[in-house]
Amino acid sequence: MKGKDVLEIGCGGGQNTVVLSKWGAKAVGLDVSEKQMEYARKLAESEEARVTFHVGNMEDLNVFRSERFDIVLSSFGIGYVDNLSKTFKEVFRVLRKEGLFVFCDVHPIANRGRMIRHGRRRIWGMSNYSGRRKRVGTWKLEDTEPKTARFRGYHRTIQDWFNLLVTTGFVVERILEPEPYPLGSMTEAEKDKIPYLHDDYVRDYDLWKRIPHTILFKAAKP
Repeated sequence: MKGKDVLEIGCGGGQNTVVLSKWGAKAVGLDVSEKQMEYARKLAESEEARVTFHVGNMEDLNVFRSERFDIVLSSFGIGYVDNLSKTFKEVFRVLRKEGLFVFCDVHPIANRGRMIRHGRRRIWGMSNYSGRRKRVGTWKLEDTEPKTARFRGYHRTIQDWFNLLVTTGFVVERILEPEPYPLGSMTEAEKDKIPYLHDDYVRDYDLWKRIPHTILFKAAKP
């Protein structure tokens, strides 16, 4: 990672981008939200991290020249993009030869289910896995006005991601479905150190031991 030119698309508040900079990368972050970029710049300043942030849509990376980066990554941002084909083509363009594209998102199995009661037990009920559709939801916000924000996301299947990566020209090197955090053997202090460990993840931990919550792709530009 040291000395690599790295772009995080959909970087949100810039937490990952700042860490990448501390690891020695020449890190750049991009997000569509001006509010998020405002927070990210303040975070980088407070952490004394040398990071460049841009407001922009990952479907259009024209702010960057072709073959600009060694690595492009996205952490739970790909699921919100409207045009996945344009995004993958833009990522391919800005990557150097043998560059890596690494991204993760909520696993489509987790995305298409819901908890239902079965007697005294809660079980996972699946809806239409093949039903590609736009999802609209609401985020709860802290320390800001308004207190909520609307968002849209998209359900896509594993083959949708895989086939489009291949069609774009990428070589898919690995697909990972990580095991859950070992929460049962961790102290509360150790849990507090895990970023983005939401209450609903802890509440449904027995479920995530049985089905994957997250899926990760590692692809290379030949």
